[in-house]
Amino acid sequence: MRPAQAQHEDAPEPDGAGWEFDPSEDAGFSIGGFLRDAFTPQLITDTRHIREYVRDPRFHLLSERHGAMRTVDAIFLRSLRIADYQIARALFLSLMAVLEHQHVSVKLPVVRSLALPLTFEEDSLFRARTKNLPAHIYPDSPPEGDRDKLQHFFASAYLSFASESPDLARAGGNVVEWGEAQFIVGGADDPRDRRANRQGERFGRDLLIVKTLLPSDYLASPLRPSGELE
Repeated sequence: MRPAQAQHEDAPEPDGAGWEFDPSEDAGFSIGGFLRDAFTPQLITDTRHIREYVRDPRFHLLSERHGAMRTVDAIFLRSLRIADYQIARALFLSLMAVLEHQHVSVKLPVVRSLALPLTFEEDSLFRARTKNLPAHIYPDSPPEGDRDKLQHFFASAYLSFASESPDLARAGGNVVEWGEAQFIVGGADDPRDRRANRQGERFGRDLLIVKTLLPSDYLASPLRPSGELE
């Protein structure tokens, strides 16, 4: 049984819709697309595919039907299939799928700030993708949502799994939170970001042992004051 396949063998909806759609199949074959993929690093091609999946109107329709938790799981499951069930690669692709900042403005002493690109997407593609991201993933999510927490979750999960060290992932998350408050325009050391980091750490760590876990198993779990999941 492949990772996570045991928990989610999705049946189509009554109207035929289902999470298993593949936007690249709908596009058909073209010489230009073939040559582009042939000379593009595989990780970049895979990133484009998972972002196409999230932008697709069918993804938006299914996310409205099934809610935020199932939608986050769908992103991870699709990333697993694109990554041929290599978990570290799938976690990285999930992070690429949920990046919510197109650029980050860094505070500098002379020029005040410098905008650095993060996603390298066209503006229209970036807006279409982020609009479809699940927003209200926590009971205490604000009205505008928590789309940014997903990048914290999957970044920490990737570091924890790839390094086999939740402590390293936690240290990295703490450095990012400190640096965001110190050097990013409008940044702050946010305890809710830290919660997403800790949940991601645990998800990545536990995936080393149990391959069928899903993000919703951890995003839905509150933290004790000690920082451990309940």
